[in-house]
Amino acid sequence: MRKLDKIRQKQRFYMFSEKTKDKVLELNSFFGKYIMNFDDKIKKTFTYYDTPDHDLEKANIVLFKTQINGETELNMATEKVQTNIRYTLRTNYKHYTKQIRQFDSLMKHKEWLIENFKSMFFSSLNFDAEFFMRKLTEAYTIKTVSREYRSANVTGLKITYSFDKDTYTNHFNGVKAKGNILTIYLHSPESTDADYNDLMGKLSRYLKELTPTTETKIMIARKMTAHKIVKIKTPKNKDKKNQKQNAIKK
Repeated sequence: MRKLDKIRQKQRFYMFSEKTKDKVLELNSFFGKYIMNFDDKIKKTFTYYDTPDHDLEKANIVLFKTQINGETELNMATEKVQTNIRYTLRTNYKHYTKQIRQFDSLMKHKEWLIENFKSMFFSSLNFDAEFFMRKLTEAYTIKTVSREYRSANVTGLKITYSFDKDTYTNHFNGVKAKGNILTIYLHSPESTDADYNDLMGKLSRYLKELTPTTETKIMIARKMTAHKIVKIKTPKNKDKKNQKQNAIKK
C-alpha cells in the first residue's frame, strides 16, 4: 500500500475461497460508476511475539515485526477491537514503531523494548521489563500474499481492495491454517462516507461469499490455530464388517 495514503476507515471480510475475488471485482464493475485498476501484488510477513503464558495477549498488547516490500519494522501497540467500522479501544491506544533490519533479533533492540514495555505496563509498579523481555518468543507468524486493487468514482471516493491469501502458524502448538481475507481501505475525505457505506452494504447484500468480521489478523490467527484437527479413522476390518451386516439386513 502506498505510504502517502491515509487510511480513514477499513472493513474486513472472510472470503469462502479465492474465487470470491473475481465476484467482488465483477460486482464493482456492475455498479458502473466505479473504476477499478490492479495496483500491486505484495508479499507480507507478520511475526508476533509473546510469552509461553500469553502475558501480552492477556494485557491486550501486541508486539510484532512486519516485513513488507523489503522494509522491516518492529511494532508494539495496544490491541484494538473494531466495532461498526470505527475503532473501539480496550485501553488508551498506544503504538510505538521502529525501523529495523530484516534479521535483527529482539535483543538487539533491548533498550527500545524495555522503555516501551514500561510505558505499556505503567500500572505495574514492580514490573521488571528486562526479565519479561527474556521470556519472549515467537508466538504466531502470518504470511500473506496480497493482490491490491484501486477503486474510485466520480464523487471522489478512493478505496483499496486487498485480497489476502493468508497462512497462519501457531508456534506454541505447531498448528497451521489458511484463510482468504478481503480488507477494504477508505482513503478519501468524509464527504465520501455515504458512498463508502453504500458500497459496503451492496457487497454484504449481493455477495453471500463474504462474511464481515471485526477481528484483526492476529485474532483470526489465534482462533484458526487454537486446536489441532484430529481425523478419526475407522479400521478397514470394521468397515468390511459393517458392509456385510448392512448387506444381510437388506
